[in-house]
Amino acid sequence: MKNILLLIALVAGRPAYADHPGDRLDEVMAQKEPAFTAVDLNELPALDLLCPDGESLDLESLSDQVVVLSFVPSNCGLPCADQQALLEKVRGGVNSSPMLDMVTFLVVTDASDPVPGPIAENVVVARAEKPMEDLVERYRAIAPDHPEAPLVHVIARGNRHAGIFAGSAFRHINMILYVNGLTNAH
Repeated sequence: MKNILLLIALVAGRPAYADHPGDRLDEVMAQKEPAFTAVDLNELPALDLLCPDGESLDLESLSDQVVVLSFVPSNCGLPCADQQALLEKVRGGVNSSPMLDMVTFLVVTDASDPVPGPIAENVVVARAEKPMEDLVERYRAIAPDHPEAPLVHVIARGNRHAGIFAGSAFRHINMILYVNGLTNAH
């Protein structure tokens, strides 16, 4: 609760927050969070996804959002379950702030129930049109330093791949602050 109050104070008082990293967001996050890797890619691997209603989904349709992209293959087990539990805390922090309308949590899965807790309005659970393993490997190739851990890809507005959080050891408040920095970037 203390972290959420701190986050709200940071978001609400952003102009008065003198240490806001601004253009140094990736550098500052890399110093604070060992599970973070900065990425600066404007070309992302194609996703080829289907929404629950059967409609096609691509990142272009979310280009006005910060996208928190995670993959939950049915054979991932505990590592993905732990990561999704941590992302639930991230969603709680993001969704209790003005960032709710600026961030989409995109979960790509072939599992029956990949997201713990209730699914918020800014969570999209999608299925891969092609084999899930191929999609995971295409995105894993972006950060070869984390060969085993499930990865969370954070994509800035305009579909720029901004950063990766690996596994479930990162502090959720750091991801919230990183996403907040991306929502404030113009």
